Formats: sequence, structure tokens, C-alpha cells
Amino acid sequence: MSIPWGHGMDLSAPVGHPAAELLAENFDPAVLIDAGSGRFLAANGAARELLGFSSEELADMTPADIHPHEIARLEGFMANVRREGRWSSDELSCRTRDGRTVPALLRARMMGREDGGDAVLIVIRDQRERQLAELGSAVRQLTHDLKNTLATAQLMCDRLAAHEDDRVRLSSESMARALERALDICRQTVQAGRVGLPAPDRERFLLADVVEELAATAVGPDGSAAALEGVASDDVLLDADFDQTYRILLNLVRNAFDAGARSVRISGRNDGESAVIEVADDGPGLPGSVAGRIGQDQLSGREGGSGLGLRICHELCRNHGGRLEVARTGPAGTCFRVTLPFSG
Repeated sequence: MSIPWGHGMDLSAPVGHPAAELLAENFDPAVLIDAGSGRFLAANGAARELLGFSSEELADMTPADIHPHEIARLEGFMANVRREGRWSSDELSCRTRDGRTVPALLRARMMGREDGGDAVLIVIRDQRERQLAELGSAVRQLTHDLKNTLATAQLMCDRLAAHEDDRVRLSSESMARALERALDICRQTVQAGRVGLPAPDRERFLLADVVEELAATAVGPDGSAAALEGVASDDVLLDADFDQTYRILLNLVRNAFDAGARSVRISGRNDGESAVIEVADDGPGLPGSVAGRIGQDQLSGREGGSGLGLRICHELCRNHGGRLEVARTGPAGTCFRVTLPFSG
């Protein structure tokens, strides 16, 4: 019995050989690399599952194919392993066959081969679970402090609600509703360990009511009042969660201004058993790779954007049984279409 060492290579690792035993006994993904050519000699089942490559595919590859985005760091790590000989470790992300990037801790050491050559044994520790745990802890701590800060701001709004100026009272009401939404998100995050999406608390309301709230609270990228146009007629009826609908439209409006739009226009209509809302801007348009990938991670319509706003909009629409799509985009601007069906 032997472990496969690669295509076209007259090499084997009989059971009992230290390299074969270490490779086979590792529950973590592990690979063996020829120290001279740098090519993969063998990979255990866990490594093939993590990376998505077969033994035959790995035989024609080197670690540079798995870490193409960290070549300099990889070369430094491998040089240190060859120089020290004993176990060394470093954090490098692995690129899988389907293009995903997996954060990993690599531990490696030199191994002798039966033919007198040298090999490098690398054990790969998937770091995704640890990173998620650390992120969850950080989010809970941040949310706790943020909740206290928002509670203080809400107290100030309550005091402003008794102001003698009508405009101040109206502004305080909008601020109080915005703070209550933020506090509710904080509560969900602390309870679930992540930002969850509760089932929509559906009610009947007019699109004009949401547009009025947006006009009072949305701001442009410079912090000034947003140039928001609402042409929603009073007969556009929605059967949805008011606050979640507000979040959908607010994210779309903010994204538009962040991308360079000067004004945003919101319109709507009832189409059968659904409400259809369109958010159109006069910005530079979406990159060609974005329009068909709404809702995916790390997707943004602007350089340097995280794509989180579009993902939130997509998930909130789906939470209602609806959808978010790009109606049109180009140099003259972009129009997003939100469809929210009525409950059964």
C-alpha cells in the first residue's frame, strides 16, 4: 500500500515511512511538497476536500497556485522552513478551486525522503471558525457600547419632543424613530450573536409615508440634506414591515450618493398583489460585473465599497418574499427595482 505522490513521478511512501504516517494521521488538511521542484507530492483527503483539487490536479501545481495573492510572504515562509528545518508557522490564505479565499494557519517542517531527497510537510489549519468566533465577540462588545450611546441620544430626543418649536418637535420624532431602529438592531445582534432578520411585522401603509420619513432623515455624502425626490402617489399601498422597508430604501439612497449621484428619485406603483418601488439616481452607473450579482458578499457599486448595503437590501426584500433587481444602469444613472408582495 502506498500514498500517491503525483503524476509521472517514480516515488512512493510505503506505510511505516515517517512522511506517509504524518500525512495519513493528520485530521487537519496536510500536503507534502518536493523541496527541490516545489511541486505537490501528496495530499490527504482533508486537504483535497478543503482545496477542492484532486490528486491529479495537485500533481501539476505548486503552493504558489494556492496562494497567488501572497507570493512574497509564501516565499519567505518556505525559505524559513528550509533554513530552520523544524516546525514553523505563518498565517496565509488559501485559494480554493472555486475561487474562495480561506484564512489558514500553515505549520510546516522539513522531512527526509527514502530516495535521499527532501520534502516539506505542511499542515493547514482552517481559521474561519476562529475568525468568526472572534468577530462575534467583537460585535457583541461593540453593540453593547453602541446600545448605551444610542440610549443616551434617545433620552435627548425625548427632551426635545417637549420643545416649543414645532419644527424641533417634528425633527425629534424622526430622530427618535431612527434611534429606536438602531436600538432594535443592537438588541437582535446581542441576542443572536449576529445581525439576524426577524419575520416582517407587516402592516398596511402608503409609500408616501416612507418617502416622507426618508426626506426628513437621509443625508448626502457631505453630511447635508439629501437631494431626494419622491413622486410616490398617495394610492401606492404596501403590505410590509415599515422599518425594514425604510432600511431597504435608505441603503439604496445612501449607496447612490456614495457612488457620486447628485439626486435620487423614488417612485412606485401597485402591480397586482405586489408593490413595486423604483429608486433611480443620476450617478455614474454600476460596473458590468455587479448588476447580475446583487446580494453577494463583497459586492459594491463603487470602488472601495464593501457591498454590505446592497446585501442588506437583497436580504430584506427576500425576507418579504420579494426581490431586488437592477432595472437599468449606465452613464446616465442606475435604477433599482424593489418588489414587495402582499401577504397571502
